[in-house]
Amino acid sequence: MKPDTQILLVEDEAPVRDVWRRYLQRWAYTHEIVPNAEEALALARRRRFDLVITDLAMPGMSGQALLTTLKAEQPELAVIVVTGFGTVQVAVEIMKAGAYDFITKPINFVHAELVVKNCLEQLRVQRESVRLQKVAADLQALNELKEKFIAITNHELRTPVGIIRSVAELLRAEDDGGELGMLVDILARASGQLTEIVSQMHEISSVKSDKLQLRRTTFNLGELCEEVFAENRLVLQRRELAVQRRVADELSVFADRARFKKVLRELIQNAIKFTPDGGTITLEAYCEGPDELRLRVSDTGVGIAPEYQTRIFELFYEVRDASHHHSSADDFLGGGMGIGLSMVSDIVAAHDGTVRVDSALGQGACFTVMLPHQSSCAA
Repeated sequence: MKPDTQILLVEDEAPVRDVWRRYLQRWAYTHEIVPNAEEALALARRRRFDLVITDLAMPGMSGQALLTTLKAEQPELAVIVVTGFGTVQVAVEIMKAGAYDFITKPINFVHAELVVKNCLEQLRVQRESVRLQKVAADLQALNELKEKFIAITNHELRTPVGIIRSVAELLRAEDDGGELGMLVDILARASGQLTEIVSQMHEISSVKSDKLQLRRTTFNLGELCEEVFAENRLVLQRRELAVQRRVADELSVFADRARFKKVLRELIQNAIKFTPDGGTITLEAYCEGPDELRLRVSDTGVGIAPEYQTRIFELFYEVRDASHHHSSADDFLGGGMGIGLSMVSDIVAAHDGTVRVDSALGQGACFTVMLPHQSSCAA
C-alpha cells in the first residue's frame, strides 16, 4: 500500500514536526504536515488521505474534535492519536470513538513505524474486502440476469419452435419427392436443432431453479449406450471414428433414464467434436464396489489444457481457440453453445454424483462420471 499511501500529520510543535518529517521520508510515505487541526480538517476535505496522525492536545481545535469530525465525514479514514503519558486514558476513550491506535510521548519511532504499518495493512485488507464484496455482488447480479435470460428465452422459444417443427412434418408428409423434399429436409433438420437447443435451455432453467425432478428407474445401461451410438452412427461413419464399448450386457443402473441419456449423449458428442477424423472414442462402464457406478468416455482428440479444465463445466464456457467455427457441432472442432458439459455436471450433481476430466494437450480427454449408492448398479 506504500506507493500510493497518503498520510496527513498534525503536530503543533515545530521540532516534533521536523522529526516526524525525517521519519516519514525514511519510511517512504507520501505525506503532508500541518501545525493545527483547523488546517488539517480543511486539507482533508480537499484531498484524499489514507491515514491521519494527530497530536491530541493542541491550541484551538483539539485532536479529539478533529477525530470526531473526520470520522463523521469520512468513516473509512484511519486515524492514529499521539498523546502524552498523562492522557493515555483519554486516548483509550478516543480509540472507542474510532481511532485505530495511539502513540505515546516521548515517541519511540521504532514502535511508531510498526503502528503505522499495522494500521495501513488493516486498511488495505478492509478495502480489499469491500472490493471483493462488490465483485461478489456484481457476479451475483450477473448470474441472476443470466438465469432470467435463460428462463425467458426458454419460455419464448418453445412455442414458435414447436410450430416450425410441426409445419416441417406436415410438409414432409405431403412431399412428392421433388425439390420441395430437399428443402423440407433442411427445414426439418434446422427445426430439430432448434428443438434440441430449447430442450437444453429448459433443462438448464430447471436445474438452476432447483426444479429438476428425477424419475429414477432401473434400466439396462448397455441398451442405453446402443441408443446413443445409434443416434450418432452417421457422423461416426462419415468422420471414420472408431468406437470401443466396454459395457457388460447385464449392467443395470438405478437413475433417471432420460437425463442419464443426456449425460451420455453430451459426453459422446463432445468426444466427437474434439476428436479428429479417424480417431477413437472409448466408452466403458462398471461397478466400483457393490454400489457405485463409474462411466468413462475417453477419446484420442486434441485434449484440454490444465488452465481450462476447471472451467469447462461452467455454463456457456467454451475453450478459447479450440473451436474453429460454429457451422456444425458434428465437425471436428465444430462450434457449440457451451451448454453440454454444464448440463452434464448439473444432472450428475442432481444424482449426488460427481464428474471429472483427466486430459493433456494433444493426448485426448477422459471424462469420468461417478454415481453413489443412491444410483446403485447391479450386474
